[in-house]
Amino acid sequence: MKIKRLNFHSSIIIHRQVPFILAEQATLLQIEKIINQSGKTLSDYNLPVVDEFIDFNLENLNDNVQQSIDEANRMRPLLNVNQLNVSNAVLAALNKQPCVENQHSRLFFMDGPAGSGKTFTYNYLIAEMSSRGVNATAAWTGIAATLLTNGSTLHGLFKLPVPILDNSTCNVTPNSIQGQFLRQVSLFMLDETSMIPKHALNAIDRLLKDVCNNNFPFGGKVILFGGDFRQILPVVKRGRPAEVVE
Repeated sequence: MKIKRLNFHSSIIIHRQVPFILAEQATLLQIEKIINQSGKTLSDYNLPVVDEFIDFNLENLNDNVQQSIDEANRMRPLLNVNQLNVSNAVLAALNKQPCVENQHSRLFFMDGPAGSGKTFTYNYLIAEMSSRGVNATAAWTGIAATLLTNGSTLHGLFKLPVPILDNSTCNVTPNSIQGQFLRQVSLFMLDETSMIPKHALNAIDRLLKDVCNNNFPFGGKVILFGGDFRQILPVVKRGRPAEVVE
């Protein structure tokens, strides 16, 4: 079989400090494209199979870095005061390592009614983070996830079970591809938090502690939660309409 030289653009890895796990998956995808032309697969050469979760696009890695920087520069002047304050607080937290003193100041909740620009703020931070490190964006519902750049659902990101019970755990192990990816993530942005069951948050908390091998809340990760409790109707079990209104 003729071996074709791979042009992986190693300078991208140097400049972006791409985590090894992502660089490895991107390389495997590039190899897979080449050998598929000869009717071969990665397993034919005893190479690891590309993880289904990390649908990593090498073309995006190479081409969209400058595009993301330009997008962040375009969006930054459009942020209002509140959006800018949220963004600055989150970015400042990323510059500090987790410790006992700051373990709770790494968790943020962005509150705002519909139309206040929460999604705009998420997408600005996504663009800003594209040249700084790895970020992961997710929402509780698939519809909300489609509004986020490269967004996914929490079930997809953390492998949450269905249904979620008080003792539920995420189907991710620390040494798995997905576990390694979560360990590399610098910033998690979780939208529609007001809809997330507490058992799901507890399961995510336990997972990130396990993956990061520490006991800080959510493994010491910087997390921007967001949502609008105004959109969540109160529920009174077996309550009459007047009790719900009250």
